[in-house]
Order: sequence, then C-alpha cells, then structure tokens
Amino acid sequence: MSAATRPIRPRRARRLLRWLGFGLAWVLGALFAIAAGDALYSSTLPELRPWHTERLTREFEASQAVPGYGFDAYLEQEARLFEEVRALRSAHFDPVLDSAISRFGPDGGPYAARVEGDWNRSFRMAASPERGVVLLVHGLSDSPYSMRGLAQALHRAGLTVYGLRLPGHGTLPSGLDAADWKDWLAAVSLTVRHIREVHPRAPLFYGGYSTGATLGLKYAADAVAAQRLDLLPARMFLLSPALGVSPFAPLANVQRLISRWGLAPKARWGNVGVEIDPHKYESFAKNAGAQIAALIGALNKDLARMAEDGSIGRMPPVTGFQSVVDATVSTPDLAGRFYGLLRGGTSTLVLYDVNRRAGLEPLLSFSPRAVISAFEKAPRRDYRLVVLTNADGARTLRELALAPNETVPAERALSLAWPADVYSLSHVALPFPPDDPVYGLAPGPRDDGLPSLGAMAMRGERGALAIGAADQLRLRANPFFDDLLERVLADVSAELARR
Repeated sequence: MSAATRPIRPRRARRLLRWLGFGLAWVLGALFAIAAGDALYSSTLPELRPWHTERLTREFEASQAVPGYGFDAYLEQEARLFEEVRALRSAHFDPVLDSAISRFGPDGGPYAARVEGDWNRSFRMAASPERGVVLLVHGLSDSPYSMRGLAQALHRAGLTVYGLRLPGHGTLPSGLDAADWKDWLAAVSLTVRHIREVHPRAPLFYGGYSTGATLGLKYAADAVAAQRLDLLPARMFLLSPALGVSPFAPLANVQRLISRWGLAPKARWGNVGVEIDPHKYESFAKNAGAQIAALIGALNKDLARMAEDGSIGRMPPVTGFQSVVDATVSTPDLAGRFYGLLRGGTSTLVLYDVNRRAGLEPLLSFSPRAVISAFEKAPRRDYRLVVLTNADGARTLRELALAPNETVPAERALSLAWPADVYSLSHVALPFPPDDPVYGLAPGPRDDGLPSLGAMAMRGERGALAIGAADQLRLRANPFFDDLLERVLADVSAELARR
C-alpha cells in the first residue's frame, strides 16, 4: 500500500480533529469578540428613532420580479410604499426628539421644499421627439435626486430619462438594514427590460453613480454571460464607481451574531445621524456596507472571468469620471480591477487631480501622483485617459489626454478654474452642479434662512453641532459639473450619429 493511499491512523485523526476544533473555536471566538466590541461601541451612539427600527412592508424584493411584473408595477408598489412612510412620519415625528428641520417632519423639511416634486422616488421624463433613452441609477444611501442634474440635461438633449429608486433608499434608513444587493440588481434588470419593450428601437444609455455604477456593470456582465447583447446599453456613464471598498466591509454584519436576538440594536449602525438631508440618509446601516462589498465581490469575479475568456470585449464602452481623492471607494482599484481589463479602445476615464495651487500636497495622507501613475503606467491601458490638473501657482485647469496605450499626452487649456477654498473633489460631489438647491456651493442662506448643505462651514466649539465638522467641510457639489455634462452629451451625440 502506497503512502498516498495509506489510511490515517486513529491517533493522527484525533489530533487533526482536535486542531480543527481549536481553529473553529478561535474563529468563532474572534467573531463574537468583534460583535461584542461593536455592541460596546454602539452604546455611545444616539438613541434610535422609528426611522431606524421600523420595517416597511411594501418594499420591492427580487422574488417579485416574475413575468408580468414590470416598471409600471414597480411604480405602483412604490406609491404604496411611500404611503407607509407618510403614515409612520405622521405617527412618530416628535419635535422634541427630532430636529425641527427633519426630513421626517410633517412637511418633509425645508430642504425638500427647495425643489419641486418628490425626487426620492423613481421617475420617468418622456422626450418628444425622442432621440434615445437613458436609465440613471443613484448611489448607496442616496436617492434619485443625486441624478437630477444629469437627468434634466439629458432630457433637454432629447432623451427619455428613467430614474430608478433602488430598494431600501429614499424612505427610511432602516430600509438599508434589511436591503439585499440582489434586490437592487433585480430592480435594474426589470427597468431595462421595460425600456427595451416600450422603446425597442431607441438607443439605450446607462448612467450610474457609485453603487448605481457597480450595478450597471453587474447587469451588463450578466447580459453578456446570458448572450443577451440586445439588452446592453450603447454606452455607460459611470460617476465615482464603487469597485473597491474597505477590506473590513464584508465583516459589517458580524454584529448580527448579537443584534439578531434583539440585543444591542444600535450595533447594527455605523453611525446614527440627524436626518435633515432630504435625499440622503445621515444614518448608515452596517448591512449596507456588507451588501456593497458582496456586490463588488460578485462583479470582480465576473470581470476576472470575462477578461480570461475574452468576453470582456462585449461589454459596452464606458465613460467614467473619478476623483483622485475619494474617501468612499478605492481609486487605485479602478485601474487593475476594471479599466485595465477593458478592450477595444472605445472607453474613456476622466480623472480629477487635486488642486495643486492650494499648496496642501505635503499635508495629504497619500500621494495623488502615485494614484494617477497607477492608471498611466498600467501594463495595458486600452482606453483613453484624461487627467484634469493645474500647474503650481495657477488655478486654471488643463487637460492631459492619453490615447489608448500611449505615453505622451496631448495637452489643452480649459476654461475651468478651482475655487480658491477647494483642494479636491470628493466621492459625493461629482453628480451635483455647483448651484444645486440642496448641496450647492453658494455660502449664503436661502429664503428659508438655512445655508446649503454643501456650504455649511460654520465656526464655533467642536461637538456643539449635530453635523460634524468633517461632514460640513466635505465637498458636496462639483465646480466642474458643466464640463462633465459637456463630455457626457458629446459621447451621447457621437453614439447617436453612428446609428
């Protein structure tokens, strides 16, 4: 009998089982220690309100996407869902416990009143004559409002615009405590199918911000795998795509080892904020982090497989926009995990460098030059790379454009300039114009007496305001939004001209 086939001796087997038992106990102990630490830390968070604990019963789930259930049914169900939200708001708003300007106040809060219509819901903007159709999908903890500026511009350009509210968004923060990324993907898929049925000959485009960009890529990868190329967009526009997050994100739901039994309910939350933003949750459920990590993991497996078998070449061309400085997603991950895999030379990535005139580069916690080099010097770069930057001592920007696999950029001056007090863009800034009614950069108060949420940089003692200094100073709107819009519209026009 050979050594390879000789049975394991009983004593050796017992030793192996003992070590496996020790290993399993160690892992379980570590997980429970993390969960206990979560529970201990969470005790310092503010008290939960019904917006954090109540469950809405009429939210869409992937299991409902059966034949015959389409976008119109989604809108009807969404209307009933928002009736639940109104009833809960009416029953539970407390002017003592909740901010007087809370989004859950009787009138929805003053910031919501700045914009006509309810932009927390899915929408459809019909164009006549119709040159094409576009589906726009927002990011994590956001609502369709984050795509409002892009939607209005594309509609003016003759496109019928669909804006999708992802399940768990635009209602209560508790919606993300129960969310599943497969529900988000099912909502995207049924909306595309609806568009293809109602607008069978119209060129289709897709625009996604952050998680919305990730979902668009996952949808496209699934369509390629199913050989349904007829359901692919002609071009995709991706703003701050989420393709790399914290390596600890998959552990976000470890706390459920304890919280699922009703213990330490606040452990389910990364933070509990004052809900005055009418279109984005101030509180963040840890489950949301776990879901985006699972979605990114599934997409990265798809992309790696497609790169290996060559089907990556069937993916739609992409126009992407990304800030070098991004505290939400990993910008370097975009180089190797996505853009570096693209083929065909038909895609473009626009990178926003830091403001080098600000003189703050020595104070940065990383090297923006190294991030840009990760894209410039990739082993294979089969896409056009555009870097918007400025020289030391100048506020005005110039464009450095590298053709696919080229190393010498073409340079041109732009009629863009950094605001004097801005040192970089941010993950949350890209989709919003600088004059946005809610997140704009204008410093003064509006008629309602409140400053823009994008210009709330007030001085005083730390800890006195419910909104932290870091959130106040984070850039919430894009001073170069018009340039972004011009690039999107140019690519749309070029695609339409080829048809």
